[in-house]
Amino acid sequence: MLFQLRKLKHNAGVDDSDYIHALHYVDLELDNIADITTDELARLKYVHTGLGNLLRKRAVPPSTMRKALDVEQHTEYVRSFDFDISHVESADDSNGEMPVQLIDYMDMVRKGDNYTRIANLFKNKQRIRHANGKTAYSKYETLAEGCYEDAVMHLCSYLETDATKNPNVDYTLASAITRWLDREVDTSDGFAPDITQAGVPRVKGSRSKFSLDYAKPVVGHTLRKYWRQRNALVEAALPLIYAEKELSDAEVAEAASIRVRAMTKLNQLLSLINPERD
Repeated sequence: MLFQLRKLKHNAGVDDSDYIHALHYVDLELDNIADITTDELARLKYVHTGLGNLLRKRAVPPSTMRKALDVEQHTEYVRSFDFDISHVESADDSNGEMPVQLIDYMDMVRKGDNYTRIANLFKNKQRIRHANGKTAYSKYETLAEGCYEDAVMHLCSYLETDATKNPNVDYTLASAITRWLDREVDTSDGFAPDITQAGVPRVKGSRSKFSLDYAKPVVGHTLRKYWRQRNALVEAALPLIYAEKELSDAEVAEAASIRVRAMTKLNQLLSLINPERD
């Protein structure tokens, strides 16, 4: 459960929902675990199941949500559909359509795949050369690489969010495109995707054997449900895991003393590494 919450916390991306703030106020460690009843343990098991669904980018069935939440929490969850709880929900996501910029990208990748398929037909006939000295295999392999290279450049031009490299940065579009891709894309110099059939990013749900994510992206109505289910399950999980602990005056003073000693030690180490700090 704690691993699920940590992953949910660190994979938030641009999300700024209430559950993210809730997770930042706890350390997600094994300290201060709450004593819970048998009924609460049963609910915690369903919370665990629901979070597993969300981490796989799948909606939680209504029956699981009802069993994971108490009556008040479930009522609040149902009411949450009447208003926005996250700035990432916008009209752009309401229709659930793939960004049009990915259509051209997919066409380039398909052409590359087609040239790769033809090249593989000649793979065992590499000794046969044409007049220009190239084999049919190398000819079509080069064409495929050209298509993949054009596709990656096209994709990175929309995903690049460094204003010094891309004067037309569109953070909303970059985020929307990212949700449709089967892998993370690093646009940094030297870290762009490989221009190979296995290396180029694919759209989620693609039938290609090189796709890394066969689940369709979370968009539209499903996206709205996705945000609310994460919020509801996290808010239900934390009280079942952690007990509220009131620190005594002595414990507060000890914690403050530890922080002071830690900062003093850190400053000493930094002064050794960089004497100019003094």
